[in-house]
Amino acid sequence: MPSNPPKRLLNDVRTALGLLDENGSLDAYRDASPAALSALQGRAVRAVRRLRDALAEGTGGYVDPVDWRRAQKDQQDDAQGLALLIADTLRAQIPGASYLVFHVNDSYDAETGRDLELHSIRAADGTALHTFHDLLPVPDAGRHREIAYAWRDARLPQTGQDLAALMQPMRAAGLVFDDYPEQLHLYGHPVLGNDPEHVLCMLLSDSAHPEQWDLKDVFGHRLLRPYGTPLPA
Repeated sequence: MPSNPPKRLLNDVRTALGLLDENGSLDAYRDASPAALSALQGRAVRAVRRLRDALAEGTGGYVDPVDWRRAQKDQQDDAQGLALLIADTLRAQIPGASYLVFHVNDSYDAETGRDLELHSIRAADGTALHTFHDLLPVPDAGRHREIAYAWRDARLPQTGQDLAALMQPMRAAGLVFDDYPEQLHLYGHPVLGNDPEHVLCMLLSDSAHPEQWDLKDVFGHRLLRPYGTPLPA
């Protein structure tokens, strides 16, 4: 085990934890700026994880069940933060966006494990706002500074393939997406309209509602539902 971890990793940890300390009440920050908070927490988690990996480099050996469950929880937290960032970004790119619609292709690429195909971005009433034939617009940096900052080290999604590349690893890791609401199904579509049970979505705003509210009770933190209307009384 190396006695002196790389200085850059120590600096990453100091910076990430320092940022967290400087922001006072995280609950208030979460309400005011959830996307920025998720990015900040993600940076802290990743920095500490890199330091942990550097300290354990070359040691091999066992991983106990507690550490494994902790790693799973870290991964789920990161996935929730990424889902929130994707939702906020797509609303900035496509005003009125409420559903990111995709489907599972049963004849997926076995070599890469990719089975998600992005279909469209839709309004709360199911109206198609974007079908990925064109590139997604770039959000106005002045109006969406927090989003631009969150993507500073990564590529802002412009195509369906870009989004699928972000979402596929989350699905492969066991995270769960909502079913697209039945009354908004794409009947008549050559693929999706004939197989509605395979139409999935991510809820992008509180104007969107899930097909099954109780999925949250079933899957808990594994369900990637960054927004959504409350269950009717």
